Amino acid sequence: MRIMNTWLIAAAVVLVALFSITSCNAASQKEAFAAKVNGVGIKSATLDAAVNNFIENQKMFGATVKDEEKAQLKKDILNELVSAELLYQASQKAGLGDRSKDVDSQLENIKKGFGSEQEFQKVLKERGIELKDLREDVKKGVYINAYLEKDIFSKLSPATEDEKKKEYDSNKDKLNVPDEVKASHILIKVSEKATPEEKKAAKDKIDALRARLMSGEDFAKLAKENSEDGSAANGGDLGYFKKGDMVKPFEDAAFGMDKDQMSPVVETQFGYHIIKVTDKKAAHTLTYEEVSKDIEKFLINKNKRDQINKTVEGLKKNAKIEIM
Repeated sequence: MRIMNTWLIAAAVVLVALFSITSCNAASQKEAFAAKVNGVGIKSATLDAAVNNFIENQKMFGATVKDEEKAQLKKDILNELVSAELLYQASQKAGLGDRSKDVDSQLENIKKGFGSEQEFQKVLKERGIELKDLREDVKKGVYINAYLEKDIFSKLSPATEDEKKKEYDSNKDKLNVPDEVKASHILIKVSEKATPEEKKAAKDKIDALRARLMSGEDFAKLAKENSEDGSAANGGDLGYFKKGDMVKPFEDAAFGMDKDQMSPVVETQFGYHIIKVTDKKAAHTLTYEEVSKDIEKFLINKNKRDQINKTVEGLKKNAKIEIM
């Protein structure tokens, strides 16, 4: 069971930061270490934090790490921490210059991801991460990425048409797309605790909006002005969706209409909707032309992953690695 990959550690600075992958000089610290890489220690506490963070992040996606998998998970993550340290040490010998501005920029991007300074500080406190340690983690990510771009990725050749077509042909059975509908909607919300009066007011409002649409007013304009849904800013556009993506009353109405048709008022647990179907796609297999760019990106990333792994294996041959 290989859960992690060096590519994730090297390329995703945010993950590095949240895992708090902080190493320190073994000679200057009296702490327990999980490993030493050319004399630089990786703390046992760092490894434990990384394992716990990985398990918690898996829960966010509805996945569970079983007890019998945890020992192997710990070994896998330690291997990634060792690989990241090797790459960082290599980056320090690569003549990359001062990258402090890039570090500052990455740190600001991480902060923005938390919505506010207060939320950012709260997460740091909850995870027991010092800002100086976070900055050090970000610095390592910046230097690793710069090293990979300069010395590894710059030597890679782009994927050829033959390679892309071979990848397409070998995965064609995975490229079947079910029936899809593209629709826009206007939603007037109704709370589960709404009184009969509140529910009637919402119904009257949606009925009035539908009457305006039937008289020729623009759907997107009315959605922007009236819809109580996040799609309002896009004129109610929900993009394409397949069966199972939406609640059943909404899905039944959308898939039961023709292109450019508008629904009666549809009630769901969210409230009242008016739905307009803007496009329909029958079930089909994606053509090579449709996925060519995605295949190219996939092959580029696969090639990068392979080169990172080869680079790490080469660094390991000339490194002193001690697993505690």
